[in-house]
Amino acid sequence: MVLSVNSEMNLFRHVEYLLLMALIMGLGIGTHNRIFVWKTETSLWSDVVEKSPEKFRGHNNLGSAYSKTEQYDRAMAEFKYTLALNPRADKAHNNMGNVYLALERIDQAIAEYNKALKLQPRSPEPLFNLGACYFKKGLHNLAIASYEKALEIRPGYVKARCSLGTVYNEMGFVDLAIQQYLAAISIDPDHAKSHYNIGLVYDKKGLLDQAIIYYKKALRLEPNYHEALSNLGVIYAKAEQLDQAVELFERALDFRPDDPITMFNLAFAYEQLEKREGQIAKRKELTVKAIQTYEKVLSVAPGNVRARESIRKLRGARGK
Repeated sequence: MVLSVNSEMNLFRHVEYLLLMALIMGLGIGTHNRIFVWKTETSLWSDVVEKSPEKFRGHNNLGSAYSKTEQYDRAMAEFKYTLALNPRADKAHNNMGNVYLALERIDQAIAEYNKALKLQPRSPEPLFNLGACYFKKGLHNLAIASYEKALEIRPGYVKARCSLGTVYNEMGFVDLAIQQYLAAISIDPDHAKSHYNIGLVYDKKGLLDQAIIYYKKALRLEPNYHEALSNLGVIYAKAEQLDQAVELFERALDFRPDDPITMFNLAFAYEQLEKREGQIAKRKELTVKAIQTYEKVLSVAPGNVRARESIRKLRGARGK
């Protein structure tokens, strides 16, 4: 059988197409396998470490992945191995400090951050973390100095700007705090924590309308911002807008079910709604909800005297 030139060209095109499809299918299978292997950050870096056990960065990144999932013993083992491979790996010292900070071992955290800075004095992250440690220890001036050094190196460091504002707020320098929060927002308008913190400042000053504005801004950026939901609920409860308060407390508990303060506020709001309710069936329902919620408070915070006393009063009222 003799093929024409056109027939031969069509045959080659067909063969080329099949080869291309086979190649794509092969790549697709390989990609699928990688996606399966790298389903989590931990599995990704475990795979890297398995293939290149002598490279320190893989071990450091695997430690960070373990740290994010609160597997702190494994994280520390990886950071120590990183330093065995490369004693000048400043990020490993910083990451070890982060583990110690998470475990509230503040002095050990400070030691690791200083080791990181000795290796890399112009690194803003250990300076920021030192600021967090000093703030936890109540050493406000040292915290300010650390945050300011971090900002000298990286002026657009939003987290440092926001944290500096928090130190000023804790020290009672409210105007300086707001100034820092606004500076953070000017760099990153979507920084929810800075919006929340401004709301918190106004809330403490009793400027509730302004507080509501900033809490709502934080919630537009992070709808699951537990503290903003809870604090906004308190403002509405104080204004006797109890239905809105209950909705906000319930939403807050969806994201952090074991928060005893929000639970207590929700139970108290149920109590206040019960006093206003005219229908007997609805009043009984609200009383049951209040008792059950106070009981949840006690399951998390057994020493909460006010919750225990509220349960006693509500049960006594039901028995009348």
